[in-house]
Amino acid sequence: MINLLEIILSVYGFVIIGYLIKKSSIIPNIYVNFFNNFSFNFLLPIALIIYFWKIHFPNLNSFGLIFAFFLSGILVFAISFYLSIKFLNYKPDYAAIFGLSSCFGNSVAFGIPFMYSILGSINSMPYMILVLFHGLVHFTYSTLIIEGYRNRKNKWINIIIQTIFGLFKNIVLLGIIIGILLNYFQLPQPNILNNYLDMFADFALTAVLISLGFALAKFKINEYINIAILLTFLKNFMHPLIAFILSKYFFDLNENLVFIVTMAAALPSGSQTYYFAFRYNSLKELTSANIVISTFTSFFTLSLLLIFFNFMQN
Repeated sequence: MINLLEIILSVYGFVIIGYLIKKSSIIPNIYVNFFNNFSFNFLLPIALIIYFWKIHFPNLNSFGLIFAFFLSGILVFAISFYLSIKFLNYKPDYAAIFGLSSCFGNSVAFGIPFMYSILGSINSMPYMILVLFHGLVHFTYSTLIIEGYRNRKNKWINIIIQTIFGLFKNIVLLGIIIGILLNYFQLPQPNILNNYLDMFADFALTAVLISLGFALAKFKINEYINIAILLTFLKNFMHPLIAFILSKYFFDLNENLVFIVTMAAALPSGSQTYYFAFRYNSLKELTSANIVISTFTSFFTLSLLLIFFNFMQN
C-alpha cells in the first residue's frame, strides 16, 4: 500500500505543485508561459526521441493490445456522441468534441510519467505503442466528423488532406517518429551523452508534469459543471470498464497487457481536448471544466485500480 501511495504522489505531487504555483501567481505569467512552451515543445519531444531511440521493442500481442484499447475508446466516443445529440441537442461538430473529451486521455504529459513510475521504461513499451497511435486514431475521425459537417460542400479528399497535414503538425507525434526511425536504422547514441540521456528524460517528464499543473490552474469550473461531471464519468469510469472487459475477456490478453490497456483508458481527459475545442470554437468552457474535474478525480480512480490489480495478482 505504501508503494502504491508513493507512485501516485510521485506523479500527482508535481502536478499539484504546478497548480498551486500558478494559482498563487508568485511567478509572472511570462515565465510560466515560457516554461510551458519549453517543456511541451522542446523537453517532451526530446525525451520521446531518447526513449524510442534506446528501447528494444519486445514481442507482444500488438493486435489485441491496440484493438482492445482503441475499440473501447471508439465505443465510449459513440455512446457520448449519441447522448450529446439525443439529450443535449448538440450538432454533430459539437458532439464530436464532446465524444473526444470522453475517450481521449492525457496519455503523454500525465500518462508517460505515471506508467514509468509503475512499470519502468522497459515494461512500459506496450503503453508507448498506444501513445504512438493515440492522437492519430482519435484526432483523425473526430476531425473528419467536424470538418465533414462544417464543410459539407467541400470535397472529401480536401478534408482528408487537411486532416493529415494537421496531424503531422503534432510535435509529440513527430518526436516519437524520429525516435523510432533512429532506433530502426540502429544509429549509435553519442558516448559523451549516453550517461546523461536518461537523466534528461526524467527531468523532462518532471517538467511536463509541473506544466500540466500550470495548465490546469488556467481552466475554470463554471456553470457547465453538471455536464462536465457526466464527461468525467464516461472518461474515468466507463472507458476503463469497457477496456478491461475487452482486453481480458474478448481479446484474452495477458495480465500485464490487461493492466496497461485498463490504466491507459482510465487516464484523465487530455488537455489537448481543450486545444481541439479552442481550434473549432466549440465547448471550450465545458472541456476546460472536464479536464480539471477528470484529472483530480483520477487521483482516486487510478489509486483504486492500482489496488484492484495488486489484489488480483495476490
